[in-house]
Amino acid sequence: MEIERIALPSVGVSYSFVTGDGTRLGVICHPNGARDIALYDRDDPTEVRAAAALSPLEAHHLANLLAATSVIGLVSDGDVDVDAVTVARVPIPAGSDYDGRPLGSLGAAAVVVAVLRDGHPIVKPDTRQALRYGDTLVVVGTRDTIDHLGRVVTGGLTTRNG
Repeated sequence: MEIERIALPSVGVSYSFVTGDGTRLGVICHPNGARDIALYDRDDPTEVRAAAALSPLEAHHLANLLAATSVIGLVSDGDVDVDAVTVARVPIPAGSDYDGRPLGSLGAAAVVVAVLRDGHPIVKPDTRQALRYGDTLVVVGTRDTIDHLGRVVTGGLTTRNG
């Protein structure tokens, strides 16, 4: 995919690309961190058909959502190994000692990048996020650290930190 970058004096920088279905999509990045998402007209690629202004916080959350979707999509059919790093899903089973406890109590070496709850991702969950039966942790780490975490949440081990 080719991304076109255009400096917009006194405005910021515009980045745009053409999607697989032929739609031109763009993001205008303002110096204050705000972002505008632009959907261009198919017949006139210089004409904006629709736009949405995002605050810096909204842009941050949208970027996290899109990144999480990519990570979650990677592990939808099982674990994915990239060199020595593994991305995997670790479910919180019924009867887990961690049902109702905060994420931070896991103390695991594997990094939890999202918690899937009721079909929705909680991206970059806070360590105070209470876990519950039915949650699935999306984790990144070595195979050993992920296996260890799986044993911890099923009650087979205590955490390395306690």
